[in-house]
Amino acid sequence: MSYLRMGFAAAIVIVILGLATAAFYYRGNAISARADAAQARADLATAVAVNEANEAAMARLKADNERADKLAADLADEIDAANNSTLAVAKTLADLRAKNADVDSYLKQPVPSALRSLYDSAKGAH
Repeated sequence: MSYLRMGFAAAIVIVILGLATAAFYYRGNAISARADAAQARADLATAVAVNEANEAAMARLKADNERADKLAADLADEIDAANNSTLAVAKTLADLRAKNADVDSYLKQPVPSALRSLYDSAKGAH
């Protein structure tokens, strides 16, 4: 009968050790899951911060792009106005040359060399 009691006690010890092993295994998994959850929350916070920074950068880029488009449109308007003014002056000068022989003969005279060198150096600077 003592073998029966020792076998029964050994079985109880084996069951208790199995339960303790299972408890430690699940406890380790729970600790790992908590660590993974904390890391996921930290990663989420980082991703949210990065997204907010990206949205702010995109808003700045959009504002810069709109400003650049407005400046380009303003510049195009100024160029059109300058072209129209130049065309108007050229047309007025052509009409004046056609109507007034004195103006036409004056404008047909050669440009003095000192003045021509000034114009030529100004053209070379562009």
